[in-house]
Amino acid sequence: MAKREPSGSQAGGDGGILVQICVECGREYTFEDEPPPDDMKCEKCGGRVFRSFFEADEPSEASRDFTETTGRDMRPDDPEGDTTSGDLVDLERL
Repeated sequence: MAKREPSGSQAGGDGGILVQICVECGREYTFEDEPPPDDMKCEKCGGRVFRSFFEADEPSEASRDFTETTGRDMRPDDPEGDTTSGDLVDLERL
């Protein structure tokens, strides 16, 4: 029987989580510290065919870049912000 690990990644070895989803019923199984057994069987429907996904613990470079470019900046001393001290005074008067 073929191994069910994503190419280049092993459960828990690279700091990530292996998620396997039964193709029959959609039940998810997660493996953090060890790979799934070779004779794995779905507890819900008895299926033996799974789709594997490897999720890294840390965000990818693309995810970090997206957050940096679209995320809301909450620092009050940010030079790029368009809020002026007058805007803050106006808010206090509401």
